[in-house]
Formats: sequence, structure tokens, C-alpha cells
Amino acid sequence: MASVNPLNIASAQGLNGLEELILEVDKLVSLPDIYYRLEEAIVDPSVTTEHIAELLQCDPDLCARMLRMANSAFYSFPTRIETIDRAVGVIGLRQVRELVLATSVLKAFEGIPTELANMSIFWEHSVAVGIMARALARKAGLANAESFYIPGLLHDIGRLVMYLRLPGMTRDLLLEREARGRTMFSLEHEMLQYSHAEIGGRLLEHWQVPQSIWEPVATHHTPAYGGEFSAVTCAVHIADCWVNTNRAGSTGSCFLLDMDMEALAQLGIATDELHQIGIDCADTIQDVMRQFLNH
Repeated sequence: MASVNPLNIASAQGLNGLEELILEVDKLVSLPDIYYRLEEAIVDPSVTTEHIAELLQCDPDLCARMLRMANSAFYSFPTRIETIDRAVGVIGLRQVRELVLATSVLKAFEGIPTELANMSIFWEHSVAVGIMARALARKAGLANAESFYIPGLLHDIGRLVMYLRLPGMTRDLLLEREARGRTMFSLEHEMLQYSHAEIGGRLLEHWQVPQSIWEPVATHHTPAYGGEFSAVTCAVHIADCWVNTNRAGSTGSCFLLDMDMEALAQLGIATDELHQIGIDCADTIQDVMRQFLNH
């Protein structure tokens, strides 16, 4: 379980400070061994579905969460999935890996004190962004739309790092945000020379999570720098802006975010289509919160 352990602000500033912050938080939270064992198994061409299921069954809590998710509106399978081996067969190895990653991150940060963050609201926002990013990818007709969910879900993981290691500074920035009407993203850059986006992306990269996930997390406020996975970055950016504007949960940034219209143009989606896409996601968001996050 994570615990708050403050870091001196001066030592966290600049790129060297970012690296120190990542190394320090890695002492408190990390991905479990099962995630890396699963990574090794997935790249093995001889691996079987039965082997993956046996590996997952070493973690009963993980299995329970996966079965809840498999039976949620997120996947909308016509029949109920009762076993892990069937879940693996139906969902697919890539999405099983992503479910393990998401569940592991949830568990790693579950000990953050409520006075620092309302984690239920935090994850509601994160789930909403992930689901809407997937919906945007589908609307744009992009391949592998399902893979847009996890970068959206984890886009604000850097805020959790700040709650753990820079709690005093985070409180001060929240107060300054209220007083000055500035976004947390801009205030973080002013204070640290980087933001929660870079923190989250760098932590995931440090944990050897695929670039297709950490890169969009790192650039979700700056989609012009999305790089190889710019389509994912654009979808997460747009979803984050829409969800913040419409107050679906909060990760500490309940101010209107300026949407990069080039990101919208890259996906080929019109501004007036966004509201309906968001509305269409509402029931799925609530179902995932109930099933996967057990709320």
C-alpha cells in the first residue's frame, strides 16, 4: 500500500529532479511480478491460453477484477464469462495485459489519504477519459480502438505521484489555481519545469510499460508532440478536455482545458459531434465504475 512520503521541492525541480522523483516513488509503489511474468509469457510464441490463465490465477483479487470487467458493458459480450481461461480467450492477450496493468496501478496507489485526493472521483474521471478516448477512436475509424482505453485511464497517474511525494506543493498549487484561475498543468510547469503528464509518462516508461501507453500519457496536454502514437495522444487529449469541461469526476484539474483543435482535426471529428459521443459513453462509464472498480 502506498504511503505519503514528502520530497523537498527544490530537489524535484528540472529534469534531474524528475528522475529523482521517479526513483523515489518507485521505492513506494511498483508493478507486481505477475505483470512482468505475463509480459514474458505473451511474447513467447509457444505460450497457451491455459498457461496464461494459470499464471493469472496466482492472484485471486486480480482474477476477480478481470472477471467483473469482462462481464461489464465495456465489452458487451452476449454471454456471461465465468472463468479466467475463457476471459483470456475472449478478451485477447493484449487486453488481458492491459487489464493487469490497470488493476496493478489501482492497487499500487490505493493507500493515498483521502485528505489529499478523493480516489473514487479521481478514478471516475480517469475511467471516463479512457472510455471516451476509445469511443473517439471508433468514431474516427481507427484500428485497435480498444487500445486507446488504458492510456486514457492512466493519463493522470502523475498526479498520484505528486500526491505521494509532493503533497504540500500540490495543496499549494490547488489553492493558487483557485486564486489565479490557472490550470494545474501550467502551474506545475511554472514550479517544476515539468508537469504531471511528464511524471506519469516517465514512471510508466521506468516500469517498462509499452511506449504505446507511456507516450500518450506523457504528451496528453501537448498533442502536437505525440510522436509515434499521436492518434492515441489526440484522443486522450480531446477526451480529457471534454470530461473536464463536463465535470465527469476530477483528478485535480476541474478548470476548462483549452482543446487543441489540430488534435480534433487529426481524428477527423467535428466539434459538434463531441457532446453526443460523450453522452453515449455515460452508461458504460458508470458500469465500469461499478464492476471493475467495485464501486
